[in-house]
Amino acid sequence: MVIFLRFFRAYLVLAAISLCLAIGWTQAFHTSPVPPQSFPAHFYQHVIGSLDGRPCPSYPVCSQYAVQTTHQYGLLIGSWLTLDRLIHEADDLQLGPWLYVDGIERLNDPIERNAFWL
Repeated sequence: MVIFLRFFRAYLVLAAISLCLAIGWTQAFHTSPVPPQSFPAHFYQHVIGSLDGRPCPSYPVCSQYAVQTTHQYGLLIGSWLTLDRLIHEADDLQLGPWLYVDGIERLNDPIERNAFWL
């Protein structure tokens, strides 16, 4: 049992190092350095988003919206605005307003539409 725990701990350390190297490799070739508060959104954009396959129907797309709100309002309020947008996204899809971006119809949902109370 002790040998198994040591092996599992070594595996977790190597997996964490591998993940950090992969993210660093991706960041080094695709974007500029990422501020700490925007890291989860950038991680989603560059690692998970390409595997997810379900595009965000809004403009700006959800991950870009998260980056913009955390940059503009900070981590706490930016996260709250992002969560609020994700929650009410399904209701807004029936109401609009719509616009075309690169030939794709998207829901126009800028930060100002959700941050009117700030």
